[in-house]
Amino acid sequence: MKKVISYSSGKGGVGKTSLVANSGVLWAEEGKKVLIVDGDWSLGKMALTLGVKPQWAIHDVLEGKATLKEAVQGVTRNLSLLASPSGVMGFEELSEHQRNQLFYELDALQDDYDLILIDHSSGVHWGVIQFAAAAHNHVIVTTAEPTSYMDAYAIMKILSQRFKIRQFELIVTMSQSLVETQKIIERFIDITQSHLEVTVREVGHFPFEPKLAESLRQQKPIASLYPDSLFIRQLARVCKTLEKLPNERGNGLKFYYSQNINPLAAR
Repeated sequence: MKKVISYSSGKGGVGKTSLVANSGVLWAEEGKKVLIVDGDWSLGKMALTLGVKPQWAIHDVLEGKATLKEAVQGVTRNLSLLASPSGVMGFEELSEHQRNQLFYELDALQDDYDLILIDHSSGVHWGVIQFAAAAHNHVIVTTAEPTSYMDAYAIMKILSQRFKIRQFELIVTMSQSLVETQKIIERFIDITQSHLEVTVREVGHFPFEPKLAESLRQQKPIASLYPDSLFIRQLARVCKTLEKLPNERGNGLKFYYSQNINPLAAR
């Protein structure tokens, strides 16, 4: 089933970009055609994480310097990247016209890829929320720190109340104590489900992984450097779970559905 998966986190520094990059590598190795979209429009990090130097980035598409297909950079067999610039002024928050353009150009790629993974910037600003709402599945990445999981709650609250998203998949990272972290996250899930009309399922629980820092220094995914590591074995199980999820419908248009409704109109 073709799908677009959204990866969000309220707080930065939780390892989301590494999760997305390595998930893309694993799916591509299985023969699936994967496109990773760096959704941090002005501070893109995915190209660095994957160790590629794209000729074009999203801002070039929006400025008319390249088509979206021209801007897509091959990374490995079956894996491609639509990069975002780093430090380019004027793209911190896309305009309504830019959001619409990018949405429909991405939507037109449905025949080219089995999976599109959107790595959003951290936070709950409108550009994150609207593209997350249009995805078929919604992954929230958090740690067991209160500042992290409360921001995760804020994302789920907005998506559920405004766009009627009802299913969220939770990935917990950087755990120092699996037992204590599990207690915290289970309590967090219980509270979230009691206050919001949502179902939250924990699909991955990752301990702190020093090899991630090494992979970032070498600018190579950990899946390439340490394919037999515990982190990658756990992530492979998460990928199996995610790819089996049904595509969710909330309010408004989803990627690959009707072209008659615009889900990205301004508030």
